[in-house]
Formats: sequence, C-alpha cells, structure tokens
Amino acid sequence: MTTERRGMKWDVFGLACALLLLAPRAAGARASAQEEKVEETLTTAAGPLDIVRVGGEDGLEWELRLGKKSLESFGGAFSVHFVAHFPQLSMGEVVVVSVNSGGNACPSQFRVVRVVENGAQVSGEFGDCADSPTITLKQLPEEELSFGFPGYYQLWQTREPGFVKPAPTTYVYKKGVLKELKAANTKRRGR
Repeated sequence: MTTERRGMKWDVFGLACALLLLAPRAAGARASAQEEKVEETLTTAAGPLDIVRVGGEDGLEWELRLGKKSLESFGGAFSVHFVAHFPQLSMGEVVVVSVNSGGNACPSQFRVVRVVENGAQVSGEFGDCADSPTITLKQLPEEELSFGFPGYYQLWQTREPGFVKPAPTTYVYKKGVLKELKAANTKRRGR
C-alpha cells in the first residue's frame, strides 16, 4: 500500500469519526430548538388557556394558546404571566396577560384576551411600562374593565433638568374594544 493510499484511508477514517461525534450534538440541538413547556394554564369555558415557552429554558419565545390553537406569539420576552381572570362577564370571559421584557427600560406591557364561544380575541399591546396597574371592574351603567397606570418613569430621569413626572394613563376595555383615555389638561386658560 502506498503512502498516498494510506493517508487517504486515515482521512476517511477521521471524517467518519468526526461525523459520529457531531451527529448526537446536532440531534440534541434540533430537539432543544423544538422543546416546549407549558408555564401557566387557566381553565376557561372554551378549554385550557396556556402560556407556552417555546425553545427551552433559555428561550425568549412564548405562545398564548387556547387548546392547541396558537392565539399570539411573544418574541424577546423574559416572562409572560396571567395577571387577572374574569370568568363570568356578560362580554365573555376575560383574561389579562402581562408580557415582561426582563429589562428596566420598559418592564411590562399587557394584553387582554376575551374568550368567546368560537375562540378568543387578543387585544393589542398596551400600558405605560409600569408592571402593576390598578385593574378595576365596573359593572354599572355598562360592564367595563379599567387599567390605571401611574405614569412610568425611571429614577435617573428625575435628575434631568426640567423633568416633569408623566401623567397617569388609563385604558378601558368594553365590549371587546380597548381604548386609551387621555388625561385631562390641568392648566386653565387665562391664568
């Protein structure tokens, strides 16, 4: 056997060994990329409402699912949690979900999920970045949920020249529609 053939034989052997060593890692990477874990579940009239972490413990991808159907995906979120559940409203069953960034620039935003007979509706993202709004159910004259946010700011901003504390923000959810209420102007004309 010539040295050229012997060298080629070792090259093929080395390549085969490398493939055998890397194959289990590639299979493990595929399995972990597809890993899903149900983090929280609420029982609703339409079935289980799940918050699912997609992609393993280190993943920042989440899904909100009703039964097996995906309602909404949240990318880049540190955590997602159920905040409130109103199971017996005339407008349908309502769930409030908090989506947390994990940072301190804008810690939380919220979504309202309205569960109805044929599925669910998910509101757009809302909030002023504060992570603990005051949630109030008002039943008269019409049923509505209000979300009061304190006016979020970071402590360092108070040291800036001319800093003015942000006004509180209120959102109202009524009959499946979310609206932001504008703060009243506190300055009077002519004074």
